[in-house]
Amino acid sequence: MDDIEGKITKNDEVAPGYYLLRIKLSRPMDPFVPGQFVMVRIPGKDVFLRRPFSIYDYRQPVLTLMYKVVGKGTEILSKSRKNEKVFVLCPLGKGFNLRRRKHYVVLGGGIGIAGVHALIRRLGARSSVFFGCAAKEELALIKDLGDLPVAASTLDGSYGFRGTVVELLSERLATFRKEEMEVLACGPVVMLKALRRILEKDRIPCQVLLEERMACGLGLCFGCVTKTVDEAEPYKRVCKEGPVFDLWEVCL
Repeated sequence: MDDIEGKITKNDEVAPGYYLLRIKLSRPMDPFVPGQFVMVRIPGKDVFLRRPFSIYDYRQPVLTLMYKVVGKGTEILSKSRKNEKVFVLCPLGKGFNLRRRKHYVVLGGGIGIAGVHALIRRLGARSSVFFGCAAKEELALIKDLGDLPVAASTLDGSYGFRGTVVELLSERLATFRKEEMEVLACGPVVMLKALRRILEKDRIPCQVLLEERMACGLGLCFGCVTKTVDEAEPYKRVCKEGPVFDLWEVCL
């Protein structure tokens, strides 16, 4: 883990309210595992606490992040311009544990696709990718996946399957050999709860990346805890013991 200075090289809106940010780091970042995150110091003096972002991609020396404008910090960041200086604490947290499986099913819900993008790239043809969003305009979030096939759903039915990404997966679940697969997902809690319900009968292995507000990102403040089934120490820090957890060990 290092605090690295960088300069913004790109900060473009790729869909309404969604931005792709590229930062040229002054020195190499340590090797990372898909699912890990960074803490970015927002340019200017209006925001004191850093903001957490999943590592979307990293090709030395350029770190790429995708984010959605949801509050003051990301609103200020969205207005940052090329060559502005930022500081990035990276890499942080626990990423996905890629056990030996014949096949992986990867789900991204909305901005949750940013948390699994690097994972999808690493798995390549070994994965089936499902993406859910509100409307076809948000399909720009998966543009960087290129020729990789993606099963997409939109809530308004403007593209692909009409409904949630979990409903789409539920319709196709029977086509997978459940004893040879694992599900890897990132999205809002309501999506993860629905995912749990459709996987529960067969107890299909599943890892989830939890999206959570963070203050320090280092496990010092205990401001991002989530409850688990661990009777000895039920509350785990999303920034330290996570953000990736076994679905069957967290209490959603």
